Amino acid sequence: MAFREMMIAAAIGGALVAPGVAAQDVAKRDYDVIVTRDIVYGRAPVGVSTDGVKARDLLLDAYRPVADGTPLADRPAIIMAFGGAFHRGNKGDFVFTSEGAQDSSMADYCRTFARAGYACFSIDYRLIHEVPGLVRPLDDKRIVPRAMNLAPQNIERIEEVRRLMALPPFDETTLTHYWHTTFAAADDMAMAANFVRTRAAEYGVDGERLALGGFSAGAITALNTAYGLGVPVKAVVSLSGGISGYNLYETTQSGMAPALLILGQNDFAGVLNGTRHTAAALAGKGVAAEIAWVPGFGHFYPMGSVSLSDEVSRSPVSERILQFLDSQLGKKPRE
Repeated sequence: MAFREMMIAAAIGGALVAPGVAAQDVAKRDYDVIVTRDIVYGRAPVGVSTDGVKARDLLLDAYRPVADGTPLADRPAIIMAFGGAFHRGNKGDFVFTSEGAQDSSMADYCRTFARAGYACFSIDYRLIHEVPGLVRPLDDKRIVPRAMNLAPQNIERIEEVRRLMALPPFDETTLTHYWHTTFAAADDMAMAANFVRTRAAEYGVDGERLALGGFSAGAITALNTAYGLGVPVKAVVSLSGGISGYNLYETTQSGMAPALLILGQNDFAGVLNGTRHTAAALAGKGVAAEIAWVPGFGHFYPMGSVSLSDEVSRSPVSERILQFLDSQLGKKPRE
């Protein structure tokens, strides 16, 4: 079904939230969850200036499924990154509220995924105010041209976030900081993926069954990490993300992980266009991309919200993600 037809059908007949279902109840909760917070997964440069740079610890929280008091081993895993326009947010219970709608935090998602049998890692990453440094040079052939990425229409929402945070409008210096932050966040997620793989036994993970995901800026980061940097994973989940930073038309390769792309019916124009281009970039290289809409919502929606797909399937956001992860990673330990 065409995008426009999907949106019209959703507006007419789609329920906004599954009746009687709270956000934390939308997934089957087979397991207890143990959480280990503030694990150092790497170090990266910040405070880049003429006076030099320093490095800071990068942290993650690990959510593991537990049965009979024992954390499970050999689990499929997903690494999640929060949203906030690369300006704000955190890896815990931070949520956004806008026009009466509230999203779910990365902690909410990770608890739900761990209850369903997945190991989940919620990461922090460097934000613009830290003035992050790049850990690898940028290849102009692999990135969206700076002038296009930072065109006024493409950073309108980011400027609004700056106003909400009482920050001055972008100037050339802060635009450069923002530009670098987009890539720095992907570098950080790549370090997190490497950390989880190398410490897989310690955290009960099957390192060959790893997915990346996130919301908004975190979704952009997951897409950039998997398809821009080419970090090998089995699945990617984008909650209101899109192309920003790496040119996925150039960097996506055949055989890369399939993606689940979710967005609000009334999401920001940049997300609508970015998701459309992401799907096209992946399809152009034969990489599968499933798109789902959250009817009645804009950029912020709880994970209990009903989503509709091009295949006319109907399920809460978190349940759709779990179904996608099941299909790509599997819930059971490998035999």
